[in-house]
Amino acid sequence: MKSLNSFLLWRILLLILLGTHSASSEKAPNVLLITADDLGWDSLGCMGNPLQGLSPNLDQLAAEGLLIKHAYVATPICGPSRQALYTGRLPQSTGMMGHGAQPPNWWKTNHVNRNTQSITNLLLKNGYLTGMIGKHGSEWCRFSIPPRGRNEQTGMGRDPEKYLQFSRDFFARAKKEGKSFFLSANTHDPHRYWARHSDESSGWIKNMMGDSKWKPFPNGKPYPDPKSRFDPKDCPVPPSYPNEAKIKAKLSSYYDSVNRMDQVTGGILDALNKSGLADDTVVIFLSDHGMAWDLSKWSLYPSGVRTPLIIRWPNGIEKGRVDNRSLVSVVDIAPTIAELCGLPPMKTTDGKSFSSLLRGQNAQWKRQAAFSCFNYMNNDPKVDESIGSFRKDLSKRMEQYRPSRALNERKFCYVWNGWANGTETLPKTMLGEFHGMLDDLAKNQSDSEYGDYLKTRKFIEHRASEELFDLSKDPGCRFNLANDSRHLETIRKFRQDMKKVLLNTQDHELDNFLSFVNDQ
Repeated sequence: MKSLNSFLLWRILLLILLGTHSASSEKAPNVLLITADDLGWDSLGCMGNPLQGLSPNLDQLAAEGLLIKHAYVATPICGPSRQALYTGRLPQSTGMMGHGAQPPNWWKTNHVNRNTQSITNLLLKNGYLTGMIGKHGSEWCRFSIPPRGRNEQTGMGRDPEKYLQFSRDFFARAKKEGKSFFLSANTHDPHRYWARHSDESSGWIKNMMGDSKWKPFPNGKPYPDPKSRFDPKDCPVPPSYPNEAKIKAKLSSYYDSVNRMDQVTGGILDALNKSGLADDTVVIFLSDHGMAWDLSKWSLYPSGVRTPLIIRWPNGIEKGRVDNRSLVSVVDIAPTIAELCGLPPMKTTDGKSFSSLLRGQNAQWKRQAAFSCFNYMNNDPKVDESIGSFRKDLSKRMEQYRPSRALNERKFCYVWNGWANGTETLPKTMLGEFHGMLDDLAKNQSDSEYGDYLKTRKFIEHRASEELFDLSKDPGCRFNLANDSRHLETIRKFRQDMKKVLLNTQDHELDNFLSFVNDQ
């Protein structure tokens, strides 16, 4: 009640400052939620990336609102990450832990998710016009109009014009009907295959587009190439990877895809501005997880689960603010939207509203760490059906199950890999392009400061059971301090904090984690 009263006072003060009390001004704010796919946290200019011309539209959006630099998603795999975004619940709370058949039967033996709510459903029930274009991924979401997510409707999520036209029509409809709106707009860039990448083949495009009818662009694709064409020598290498010419050459196509994502975003924002609805629209931008390379996507280090978080609301947020101290989890976003839109608090959520950060009252925000997890890449239904209940040796019996848990703070990253025992390896589907390059790069290693490339390759495959990284000195998470006696107290604290999270969320890996801790 206290936070609700604070928010109402905040809105009243805003109305006085704006000098208007019209019915339209008092209407609940609109919400435009924009997500990128596989965007690394450090891949925007506003987040410190030095590549000129990379993300002008998102940099401008950040300058017009609030940039929260330490935000984290729930899991580094797209489907369950988006489930957590819309529901405010972690994967272990909903059973939505990977691709394929979810929740798995063994999870349903001892858990239920029937009380899970979606922010889109709540807004729809409260009179909002709700819509979606692009990648989506939550079975709990319902919309006022049919979602536009098929590849021929979005140009595989890469055609700026298709997003612009849909957004323009959607905003016009909201205006005509006099309704507040919620629009989820999701680009498929910079998901692989990246622009002009050698694997961006006609065969791959044909497989993605299926039998749908589509008109090719001059490049022969259902979407245009980016306007940018970055020179590999100018492309910065994230700290998880060696500074090699071949790495930079691959990253140039990634950064071109980031630029096209920025073009899509710019079109959506332009349509919003021209609609006349921008002043009272809360625009939220984030990524679903990190870049699609080993040690990023599918991993729980900041390169995998940290995201830019940009929030602009001309009628509610002072522009030009950068918050480099507060820490936000993706499960906090849905509760925040609910509060901003005047809805009752969400009944089932693992997060909390961070509206105090929007008001500049940072001292009221108490989150110290963000939890992230990994469970499945995919789940085979036939194998799933053969298992009557959860067992501790599940990771040995299910090829795709690799349970890991992490807590990320501003200074430290702590990871527990419940599957790692020195002999188990990641499945081949979780070994990406970077892993495949290391053998060849090791033959003529040029980055002597990075360390042994073949050791990195082996680490990617096997991982350590427990990991601790000092992010202030090691942002690429390359030097594991878990067995360093100087960090014994830090490890003990993280173990206690992890235990609390697993208990509070009834995590199915709790017993395994406690067994691990007791053996130390």
